[in-house]
Amino acid sequence: MNSSLGHSDPDCIRERETYRKRDDMIVMKFGGTSVGNAEAMKRVAGIISGKLDKSPLVIVSAVSKATDALVRIGRASDRGDLDEAAQLVDWFIDRYGKIAEELELPAGNFFYRELEETGMLLMNLLPQIENSAGEESLKWQDLCLSRGEFLSTRLLTAYMAVSGIDVEWIDASDYMVTDSNYGRALPIKDLCLEKMQNILSPSVKPGRAVISQGFAGVDADGTVTTLGRGGSDYSATYIGALLDAETIEIWTDVDGILTADPSLLPEAKRIRWMTFEEAAELAYFGAKVLHPASIIPAIEKGIPVCVKNSLKSGQEGTYILGHMPDGLQTHVIAKSIAYKEGQSVLSIKSSRMLMAYGFLARIFQVFERHQTPVDLVSTSEVSVSVTIDNQDHLTEIMEELSKFSELEVRQRQAIVCVVGEGLCMEPGIPAKLFGELQGIRVNMISQGASSINISFVVDEDDLPVVISRIHKRFFEDGFDETFFA
Repeated sequence: MNSSLGHSDPDCIRERETYRKRDDMIVMKFGGTSVGNAEAMKRVAGIISGKLDKSPLVIVSAVSKATDALVRIGRASDRGDLDEAAQLVDWFIDRYGKIAEELELPAGNFFYRELEETGMLLMNLLPQIENSAGEESLKWQDLCLSRGEFLSTRLLTAYMAVSGIDVEWIDASDYMVTDSNYGRALPIKDLCLEKMQNILSPSVKPGRAVISQGFAGVDADGTVTTLGRGGSDYSATYIGALLDAETIEIWTDVDGILTADPSLLPEAKRIRWMTFEEAAELAYFGAKVLHPASIIPAIEKGIPVCVKNSLKSGQEGTYILGHMPDGLQTHVIAKSIAYKEGQSVLSIKSSRMLMAYGFLARIFQVFERHQTPVDLVSTSEVSVSVTIDNQDHLTEIMEELSKFSELEVRQRQAIVCVVGEGLCMEPGIPAKLFGELQGIRVNMISQGASSINISFVVDEDDLPVVISRIHKRFFEDGFDETFFA
């Protein structure tokens, strides 16, 4: 398994710091669908107000579809289509304006002024993006992308304030200092820690909610940066880790982490408890609730993460822990099935009968040159098979590999990953697993280095059948209600 998670190790908190642990503080992160309309905003405000005794520090994403619109604004501007970009700006501003009106914010509320200023800022950015290139273009696009989280947090703050809730908004740019890798910046730990202690900590207190953006920060020059895909979840866990929060809650639109993708398998069950290692494996191999990098800070500090449904706030959700508490050890073999579509399998065979010295190194140097991560690897004496999901440089990679090897490429493939700590504890699991795949062509098999996952590759068209059979085998015949609901 490739371990490059995008934010794999941003000086990520190797040991507990010397400042006071905040046992009375929680971090709450709400995703875009949780704040996607006026009704959702009201529901989130209610959830937060019910936890004011826990000194909640709240990270909020852009409302659903807003970030997609901002991405399209940047792309349209970059290719010179300013008319389309301007139309998208109008849609973006109108989206937030309608939610504000439905929340019945009074006409003189500060939010309307900031909404108007944001619209003017975005319109002024369009020619800047059009007339720039390279890093300069990425810099302007990051400023554009950051406006979604800015408006959603200001809107939620405004609504909570007029509802009589003690709330304070703190701009992420005041404390989240990153490098200058625009579009996928990484926080700088020492600078973030100092600013969080001086700016965030004094405001976090029982009876008050502190609201801030995820996804965005600033570099040392004060230029706005974004943290890339999964950045809001990552911001929440990073802040929680640096400030030693009691718990980090990730609020989304599903019941927690499930035993399978409910869009493929509506009967998938909610997982009550799982370990950090299991959650990380699932996230990397396609589980959509968490981005792979998002829980790394929590893992480093051992802070529990709870994934909950904002539509069902009374439900338990899924608790992700460093290890199972006493009394929860179980015979459960598997916890969940994840999958990643859009894979290409490259089978690379040495042009000699026996693998030459340095053959593996040459292969992976090709992928490194083209900045293309590898998900799975399977090797024999004369061949190597790998999977990639980034197709941007596939043609160039194939040309380079073909110079010193025989190459076969199979596309429209999917990785299926079965995850669970019990996989390494019971003999005969592979036989039980692959026994369910009669009539299915398995194109590659890989045993995870962590020993808690078994991964294999099948044709994308076979996914529904494969997931259904495996789920029935491991989760529907006498499942353990201690772990699944």
